[in-house]
Amino acid sequence: MDALNINFPTQPFELFVDVGLSHNAPYTREVLKDNPNTFVIGVEPHLGNCKSVRSLQLPRFHLIEAGAYDGEGEDSLELNMMQPDPGTSSFLEPTDVLLTQGPGYSIVNKVKVKLITLESVLSTVPWDLVVGGIFNLKTDTQGFDYKVLKGLGDYINRVQDLQIESTTHGQYEQACTQEELFSFLNEYMNIVKIDQYGDTWLTKKK
Repeated sequence: MDALNINFPTQPFELFVDVGLSHNAPYTREVLKDNPNTFVIGVEPHLGNCKSVRSLQLPRFHLIEAGAYDGEGEDSLELNMMQPDPGTSSFLEPTDVLLTQGPGYSIVNKVKVKLITLESVLSTVPWDLVVGGIFNLKTDTQGFDYKVLKGLGDYINRVQDLQIESTTHGQYEQACTQEELFSFLNEYMNIVKIDQYGDTWLTKKK
């Protein structure tokens, strides 16, 4: 994994960053389908999910096999690999709320994975070629989203539209609260919509 070795387009393009791809990268696939001028950087720590996403052979796409964080402390962390749904894997410990939500929910393995900041990734972007000098971001990291956002550094000022999992409904220990998350984002973005699951859409303040 080398975040500095991204083969960016050589003509003007739109940029989308997808943090937390799950096993089939649904948001990335939708973005690539809807806009042929978009280049996507995907960040995913789960090795099984990475293998699945690579098998899709997506165009205009670069996968970084790592977790995104805020840059504080060690640059690696144990990922709780969950079953039966690998999409519930997290750097945070699952609570009984998650473990009892269905048959068979458990930690199948703990794997130490590399961590990167989005700031380090975005510093490699040829911003003179990015339309408007802005990008869209989606983050769905099972309670780790606050650390993902803090790892943007000053690049948070370039985020135009953001979709984020703003609450995990008590499924993970030490997860950031929705109030803490919104308090941090309020300086930069306006809330557009919050759905029944807590997924939230925001847009850059003018």
